[in-house]
Amino acid sequence: MSLPAPASENAHPNLAQALSEPVAKNDVNAMLMAPGACAPADAELRNDFDYVKVVDMRNANAAEEFTTSLKHTGFAVVTHHGLDYDLVTQVYEEWRKFYMSGQADQEKYLRNKATQDGYFSIKEAESAKGMEVKDLKQYYQLYFPHGRYPTEVSDTAARLFDALIKLGHELLTWIDEHMDSAVREKVLENLKKCNIDKLADTIDPAQTMLRILRYPPFAEIEKNLKSKIGEVRPGAVRAAAHEDINLITLLPAGSSRGLEVKDVDGIWHEVPLCTGSMIVNIGDMLQEMTQGEYKATTHRVVVPEGDDGAGDRMSCPCFIHPVAGTYLSQQWPDSADYLTQRLVELGVAAAPPK
Repeated sequence: MSLPAPASENAHPNLAQALSEPVAKNDVNAMLMAPGACAPADAELRNDFDYVKVVDMRNANAAEEFTTSLKHTGFAVVTHHGLDYDLVTQVYEEWRKFYMSGQADQEKYLRNKATQDGYFSIKEAESAKGMEVKDLKQYYQLYFPHGRYPTEVSDTAARLFDALIKLGHELLTWIDEHMDSAVREKVLENLKKCNIDKLADTIDPAQTMLRILRYPPFAEIEKNLKSKIGEVRPGAVRAAAHEDINLITLLPAGSSRGLEVKDVDGIWHEVPLCTGSMIVNIGDMLQEMTQGEYKATTHRVVVPEGDDGAGDRMSCPCFIHPVAGTYLSQQWPDSADYLTQRLVELGVAAAPPK
C-alpha cells in the first residue's frame, strides 16, 4: 500500500500556473481550487479557506499575512517554503511500511517514559489534556541526535528534521518581527534573563521532536484492540481536541484531510490541505511568552464527512521546543517545568517526586 506522489506541477496546466506565480493578498482562490492543489471537502467548506490563511512565502507581504492568521486563528498554511516535499513523501511511504510490517513493535523501539522517544502503539497512544479516551493512532517520536532511530528505515526523516528546523527559524523570526511592540519588548526583556537575544534563538534542536504518525484504518484498529471502536471508545476521533505544548508546530501536508481548528465561538473549521504546503500552528509556550498575542488554539483530527475510515492517514508534525530554562512568564520562568507538567497531564510521563 503506497502513498501516491504529490501532483506534479505539470499534471494540470492551471495548477502549474497557480504554483508558479505569487498570489495577491486575499486572492488565493486560483491556487486553492486548482485541481490537486488544495482539497476542500465540498463547496460548502470552501469558506474555511478564508479562516486559516494560505500564504505564498514569495509574496512581499507574506510575513504580515502569515502572522495575522496566527494571531487570529492560531494557524496558517504556507506554500513555496523552500522545503523539498519529496522528503515528506518518502517518510510517509517508508514509515507506513515500518508500522504495517510490525517492525516498530520490537522491544528495542518501544517508548521510553523517561526520554519520551521511541514507538507508541495504538494501545499506548496519548490522550488529550482532560480526555480519558486515548487517540486512534500509532507513532514514533524522534529526537536528534540522542534518540533511538530505527535501522529499518533510511535517514530521510533525519534530513527532513534538519530542513524543518531551518524553516522554523525563519518563521519564528517573522513571528518576532510582527509582534506588538510592547509585547516584543517584554519578551526580549524576559529572554535576556536566560541570556537569549531573540525569539528564534530559543530553538533547541535537541529538545525539538519529530513525530511520525499513522492513523490506521478503523478495521485495523478494531483487530488490534480485539473490540469494536464504538464499544471501546464511544465518540472517539482520530486525535481528540487539544492544544500543542511547544513554541510552534510545523506540519507538512498530511496524506489525507482531517485536521480541524476550533474558533472562539466553538465552530470547527477544516484546515486547508494543499499539495506540498506546510501547516504552522502556535503552541502554549509561545502563547505564554507573548501574553496571548499569538494564540494556541484547539485542534483535532477527524475522519472527514463522507469518509468511512477505511484508509489510513500519515502525518509528521515537528514540535519546535525552546532551550530548557527559557523564561516563558512570571508563572512559568522555566520552560522545562511547563513541559513536565503537560506531559504528566497527557499521561505519557510520571509525575516528578515532591
